Amino acid sequence: MSTKIKLYLMVSFLSMIGVAANSQTAELPTTSGSFAPGSGPSTANQGPISLRRDNANNNNFTNLTGSNVTTVTFSIANQQYTGLPYPSLPTGLAFGAQPTTATGGVVQQVDPGNIYNNLGDFIVSPGGPLDNFYTSASPFPAGTGIVTGATFGGAEANGAAFLFTNAQWQADRVPAGVHNSTTRHYYGDLVITFNRFITNPVIHIAGLGGSYRYLPVGSPNLPANYLATFFTTELDIVGYSGTLLSGNGFMNVTGSSITNNAAAPSGASVSTLPNTLFDEIGAASGSVKINAAVKTITLRIYLRGSNASNFGWSAPGAASGGTRNPFTGDIWGISVSSELSQLITLPSTGLYLNGALNGNNVNLNWKTQTEINSKEFEIERSVDGVNFTQIGSKPAAGNSVFETNYSHLDPNMNVNVYYYRVKLVDLDGRYGYSNIVTIRKSDIKGVKVFQNPAVTDLKLEFTNMKGAYTISLYNMNGQEVAKQTANINSTTQYVSVNRNALPVGTYSVKITNADNSEVYTDKVIFQ
Repeated sequence: MSTKIKLYLMVSFLSMIGVAANSQTAELPTTSGSFAPGSGPSTANQGPISLRRDNANNNNFTNLTGSNVTTVTFSIANQQYTGLPYPSLPTGLAFGAQPTTATGGVVQQVDPGNIYNNLGDFIVSPGGPLDNFYTSASPFPAGTGIVTGATFGGAEANGAAFLFTNAQWQADRVPAGVHNSTTRHYYGDLVITFNRFITNPVIHIAGLGGSYRYLPVGSPNLPANYLATFFTTELDIVGYSGTLLSGNGFMNVTGSSITNNAAAPSGASVSTLPNTLFDEIGAASGSVKINAAVKTITLRIYLRGSNASNFGWSAPGAASGGTRNPFTGDIWGISVSSELSQLITLPSTGLYLNGALNGNNVNLNWKTQTEINSKEFEIERSVDGVNFTQIGSKPAAGNSVFETNYSHLDPNMNVNVYYYRVKLVDLDGRYGYSNIVTIRKSDIKGVKVFQNPAVTDLKLEFTNMKGAYTISLYNMNGQEVAKQTANINSTTQYVSVNRNALPVGTYSVKITNADNSEVYTDKVIFQ
């Protein structure tokens, strides 16, 4: 008797941050004791969560006091997929969700999961990330300072938050999302906000990757009977570059991009054999230093498929008994840490920037709660969200214990999108940055080339350009040297163009709309 069974084997894991075993100064992580209990799915802001101090580097933490008190808040912004037909998860991103096998012919559902916890409560052993994948702070030796799960000697476990990237929507939407190794679907942003500026904070990531196996017929004990799909969440740091401090072999950081280089991404950070039917290794895990003094870290979140998959985002057809496909997605974790000396005693607190387009002019407004020895604010602007130039300055209050408001007018916006931030400088020359705001002309359509010149992948931003496109690269002799397709389904969508082995040089990118033959071209440089 033939059987048609759907087995849920999509596994992703949560990272933690921990102690600095060889450091001479105190390391500041978020620990499991920092987190309030709670479960999702939730799109609400999570925090503020206190960073705690490990004086003896033994995972016995104490609370920070006085001017050292440091908190972090995680929030989801710019959701690209909302109002989805899943009562339990109508969005593309959420905290505290996990897939489950649906029963009956109704729409798929997700199960609630813990928003915060330690690593051991989320992994299905074996396969979880190892201690030496992580580095607690940038001054410390690579692969040290982290305890990913088990406690010892009464020590406290390390803590983190975890998110869910909804892959199911790519299967159910019409047309279905492109599933290959070069097309990334933009889902929204994760915003990490501290209550103060920190120099070179470290973010710890685990479980970027997932898989789902489908048994159409035959014995479930024979691996050859299964079909599989593989996918992974990937991240871009907005406005800053990152440096990989440590990680497993799949963790890759190039400039501002945090990617998974596994040919077949999956949920385990290390091999699961011989304890499982399949080796589920393929998740990217590691620690990334942010190369700036920041108060806010914005991570753009993408979902990418894999050419190693046997099918798209979800298994075809229905299982026996009318059971629909399980709700597929990628569970991944994130946390932060810093070294005590990297905390910046700021000339201001409560710095936050807002912006709005008024006609053709951009109105920028920001405020501070207090100021101590502050000198000036430098207003910076960017066309790509990475490279900023100063366009103006404003004197600061100097010393104030009251809320102070500032504004700046940037006239005659003549491009599709601008990115703004404010640099706060004190009298001693120390500085920090506000959050980054994006101002976009909603009625303008077009394609913007990011990171030009590019080192690895070329990034394209499509605005108000829904449709099917062919993307071609030509060398200076007019020869086509690369080609791929992209389906644009969102108002704003980002596509990566793989450089592959193209040599250094100047190229022409040609983007052709398959429906109306409109063509967009630009020059690009690979370094």
